[in-house]
Parts: sequence; C-alpha cells; structure tokens
Amino acid sequence: MRILFLSQRVPYPPNRGDKIPSYHYVRHLARQHAVTVACLADGPGDLANVDGLRSVVRSVIAVPRSRLGSRLRALRALAGGRPLTVAYFDEPELHAHVRTRLDAGDYDAAVVFSSGMAQYVEAYPDLPRVLQFADLDSLKWRQYADAARPPRRWVYRTEAERLLRYERRLAHTFAQSLVCAARELGDFRRLIPGVPVRCVPNGVDLDYFRPGREARAPNSLVFTGVMNYWPNVDGVTWFCHEVLPLVRERVPDVAFTICGSSPTRPVRALGRLPGVRVTGAVPDVRPYLAGAGVGVIPVRIARGVQNKLLEAMAMGLPTVATPAAWAGVEAQVGRDLLVADRPADYADAVVRLLRDRRLRDTMGRSARAAVEANYRWDRSLARLDEAIAAAVGGRPRAAPPAPVGSAV
Repeated sequence: MRILFLSQRVPYPPNRGDKIPSYHYVRHLARQHAVTVACLADGPGDLANVDGLRSVVRSVIAVPRSRLGSRLRALRALAGGRPLTVAYFDEPELHAHVRTRLDAGDYDAAVVFSSGMAQYVEAYPDLPRVLQFADLDSLKWRQYADAARPPRRWVYRTEAERLLRYERRLAHTFAQSLVCAARELGDFRRLIPGVPVRCVPNGVDLDYFRPGREARAPNSLVFTGVMNYWPNVDGVTWFCHEVLPLVRERVPDVAFTICGSSPTRPVRALGRLPGVRVTGAVPDVRPYLAGAGVGVIPVRIARGVQNKLLEAMAMGLPTVATPAAWAGVEAQVGRDLLVADRPADYADAVVRLLRDRRLRDTMGRSARAAVEANYRWDRSLARLDEAIAAAVGGRPRAAPPAPVGSAV
C-alpha cells in the first residue's frame, strides 16, 4: 500500500517523546509499504534530521514550523474558539503539499500521529485514516490546568474542553483510533464511547538499550529527558528542592545528573546546587544510564507510557518513579522498580537502593526482564498492522452531532 504518515516533528532520530514511537511506526510500515512522511520540523536542527529518515521511507515532506506563526495562530484561536493545539500545528505550506498529493490520489491510507496533525487529512473522508491519539492530549491539558495558577489555569482548562470536543469528532470520523496504554484505553472508552479503538503500546529498542558492562557509580542518580518540557522541568525541580536534600542528609556524597537537551534557565540553575550536574544535549544517553547507580523519574504530570522509564529499565537500572510516571507501565512495584510520591517517601526509596547493592542488582535484572516481556516493538506493531487492515477494509463514518456541554 501507499501510506501517508503525518507527524508533528521529523520522526528521526528516536530520541524524545513522540519521536520514539513515530520512528518505529515508520520503520515498521516501510518494510512492507511505500511510506511518505509528511511532518513539521521543529526548528533548523529538526529539519537537518530529514536526511537520516530518507533511507528508511519512500519520500519525506518536511516543512519548518514557524514558531512565531504558531504562537500567533494559537493566540487567535484562544479568542476564536478553536483548539490551540490545532492552530499551533496549522502550517499552510504543509497543507498545500499534502493537499496536492491527496488530490492526485497518491495514497491508499493515512496514519496520523497525534490529534493536532489530523487536520491535514480531515477533508478526505474517503481515505482510510488511522489516528494515534497516544495519551489523549485533552487529558494532558486538564493535568496542566490542575497544576497551574490563574490565568494559565483558565487557558489550559479551556483548551482541555475544546480539544476533547475535537478529539470526539475525529474519533467518530476516522476509521480507527489508537492509544498507547491500557489507562488511556479506559479513559478513551469513557470519554469517547462507541468507536473502534485499540491499544498499541509503546515499546523499547531492546538491542539498543541493554545493560552495559561498565561499573556503576554507587552513589549516583540520573534523570534523562528533554529539559524544556514542562513536566520534566517540574519533576527535576521538585526532586532537587524537596527530595535531594533529604537524600543528602543520609548519603552526603550523592550526585544527581540531569541529562537532556534544551535545559531551560530554571533547569540550568539547578546545576548550582550541591551535587547536581546539568549536561545539556548529549550524543547518547546510554553511558549515563549505564554508569548511574539509581535512576529517578520524579515526573508528577504524566500520561501514557514514559519512554524514559522503559529505557532505564531496559538498561537494567534500578529506578524510583512517581505514581504518575509508573501508571502507564506494566511493571511490578517492589520487584521491577520502586514507586513513591511524597518527598520523604521518595527519599527513603532512593536511599534504600543506594545502600543495598544486592537490591540494586536484583531489581535491575527484574526491570530488564519486565520490559523484555511487555515492551517488544514487534509485538506492539503487529497491532498497528491490524488497525490499518481494519481501516482499509471498512468505510468512513459520518460524524455524530456535537455533544452539548461536554467536558473532560
């Protein structure tokens, strides 16, 4: 088949959030189909990644997203009633490219990664369309609203409500809907009942992320993630100010490394705290995961599956996560990882691992076994194949009347 794949960033390299599953989707589909990737480039650096993608797929349509234009569109949408997410990714040049190809009948099906990119194929109901909602962005905005102060709280709550209405419309008009975790599947069926939906879990590259032979520094902690992403910034800030001092009272020489690209000014400021190091972008996170004694995932705002947790577990790194970070992951607390929420409890869990080498070794092996059992990409992507087959074999459906007074 000729498949159009739409993504909000260039799906290469697989080194952050949505890029990880979208890259594996594309690589898998390209083995059997002629795949064209149509995407927005998140700045010049992202546009440079196109060359690494061309060897995988048939063709790539990549358009740089105007940051100023995105923000202006979002501001206008706030006053006009349109979801900010949709306006933010509404790049006219990409629309023109995609529309030309679609009008020429170049594709047999479309796979869309994230609701914000669905707008590019909304006007083509006869095209079999599969939409990966991932972690239901409307619920993520609701979480942001709960954690924010006015006026941002109002903005985020408004976006959550608008986006849910939009997600409902998409789910009722696209042939197949996908989510990435069992929790999201339950939320989807509760909020958008009566439409076909499947869970295609995220996986982890078990050959790339595997335990190394390096000696682990016993009193070292590590966090990996993109460091201009608000949930990551919030998580490491909370950990450094609320948890790490409690750990240092009992393990004075503990060191904490924040490893990830694009650290914001508040994140860089954390590097001035005793024992804290902020690396910025690194060519490979594996040496940091392989060399640390304990991984920490202190993310308090999270949906779906945390790739950073899967990667740490795949590396055999004993890890302490928050309930929010662990919620989407099939792993047993106490055997495969430790989970804590309050600062004192989180510090106790970290110190417990730091002081017990046997527990670290045992938990690291169990963590690796858990991801091997539950997060192989080949198993997950077989479900993607089933969804595409169902979409191509079915017919598009008409949208139902918009619900009145719907809310997240």
